[in-house]
Amino acid sequence: MKSKPDRGSHLPVLMKLFSLTSGSIIELGCGMYSTTYLHWACYPIKRRLVTCESKEDWIGFARQFETDFHEIRFVPSWDLLDLNEEWSIAFVDHAPDERRIDEIMRLTHAEYVVAHDADNRREYKYNYRRARPLFRFRTTYAGARPNTAIFSNKHDLSGFTIP
Repeated sequence: MKSKPDRGSHLPVLMKLFSLTSGSIIELGCGMYSTTYLHWACYPIKRRLVTCESKEDWIGFARQFETDFHEIRFVPSWDLLDLNEEWSIAFVDHAPDERRIDEIMRLTHAEYVVAHDADNRREYKYNYRRARPLFRFRTTYAGARPNTAIFSNKHDLSGFTIP
């Protein structure tokens, strides 16, 4: 596991949405930046956080954060993961990369769906454009690269900014 600061470009979006919501959070694919931030943001109020990971080498990293409010789930198959619960934030950043669109399309009921790596140059890999028709509101945070996409059917994102 190498520390690469650009892999944390989604953090401003997660921080903003965390402050706007109060419900459960699901993280698909753990990461050095997202898992650590979400865990400690949820810690003071014991806000429910579920981190799901399919890679054995990352599940060990995630397990160190497991607590009564932070559940860690090993996912042998993303097809078997039940995503029907109500989520305030669904953060999608898992492997394999081409699977992300499948989970985004299964999370249309979440308050906000956040998808990392939303640069146009990565569109061939992630196919996030396929999710656009499923969400009334969508925007891309381009304040840090790689970009981060935000989708919602509940909240107008036209004025979404990060100061």
